[in-house]
Amino acid sequence: MKISAVHVHQLSVPLGRPYWMSLEPYTTASELIVLIETDAGLTGIGEIHGRPMDQIAAIVAGAFAPLLAGQDPMEHERHWSAMFAYTHTRRGASLGQSEGQPHFGAGARPQIMAAIAGIDIALWDLKGKVCGQSVSKLLGASRSTVSCYASGGYYGPEGEADVEGLVAEMRGYVDLGYRAVKMKVGGLSIAEDVRRVGGVRDAIGPGVDLMLDANVAYDVPTAIRAARAFEPFNITWFEEPVHWYDGVFGLAQVAAATTIPIASGESELHRWGCRDLILHGGIRVMQFDATRAGGVTEWLRVAAYAASHGIVMAPHHDPQVHGHLIAAVPNGHVQEVFPNAVRDPLWVELFDGRPEIVAGVLHVPDRPGFGFGLRPEGLARFGVR
Repeated sequence: MKISAVHVHQLSVPLGRPYWMSLEPYTTASELIVLIETDAGLTGIGEIHGRPMDQIAAIVAGAFAPLLAGQDPMEHERHWSAMFAYTHTRRGASLGQSEGQPHFGAGARPQIMAAIAGIDIALWDLKGKVCGQSVSKLLGASRSTVSCYASGGYYGPEGEADVEGLVAEMRGYVDLGYRAVKMKVGGLSIAEDVRRVGGVRDAIGPGVDLMLDANVAYDVPTAIRAARAFEPFNITWFEEPVHWYDGVFGLAQVAAATTIPIASGESELHRWGCRDLILHGGIRVMQFDATRAGGVTEWLRVAAYAASHGIVMAPHHDPQVHGHLIAAVPNGHVQEVFPNAVRDPLWVELFDGRPEIVAGVLHVPDRPGFGFGLRPEGLARFGVR
């Protein structure tokens, strides 16, 4: 069996309102879909979350599709290494220049790692279809369910506190059966966020886990003050509290100063960055995202290293992919989901065979590969032209 074609689709849909995080809003839902076809008639499906989409799509179609043409799709490790070489050898020189000038070490590495993610996920989907097994079973999973938490709790459409709407949203997730919820902090003053967090804790009660996501909002002293202000509310984890430029050693200072466990890793591109978070960042929860960088192959490497240091895996988004991985590793902990269809319209309208999520529990499909397909009408409706 050989790879006969690689296709990539860019998808985007405007959201009904801005969803403000600490520093910026979501205004669109978007992703790339990678399809790898074989001469045996099987097709693997991969997903990518990354920006800019057109640059990632160009890498998939222009650099990696020719690299994979005529190759055995089962040899994922070899393909991963060949693609990763574009980040650290002359092979990637053409991808790292702009108007004839190099980027002196930066180049297109985030986009290359995103392109690798989509192709690698599609190869694993293919591997499952060839073997007639789900990806979770290929990886040795002995469980078929994964706990989930409901992610939301954004600021209002203008970035305001919107405590009434926030409380109603979080209570609604608990009414759906979720025993863990996550909300945003870091966009307003600590005092205003304490009011928001307190309102949610009062609404959901003491028996529901509450996570806080700052989306790299604070410098170290402010993050420490915020963490200590949130401690009375029995917080399950404090996610990415520190500005992007001090996300390891600065993060460690925050971890040492609070009783709240620290979570991070969804913005990392590779296992070496995750290694540094584990060894030096003081985290207790690793959130590496296989759809943003590196795919399944790199995610498994990160999970194995995390397990050897007592760190649990709680990946960012995409339960149709990550649910299989959490079920398969001993330190797989919990899956993020976005129950609000207005915030995540692609989940509802793009995928066939989505994993069933009932009362906060994901039931991992036992169909071959990742077990989901694509709705042609969704591809047509959301495709970027």
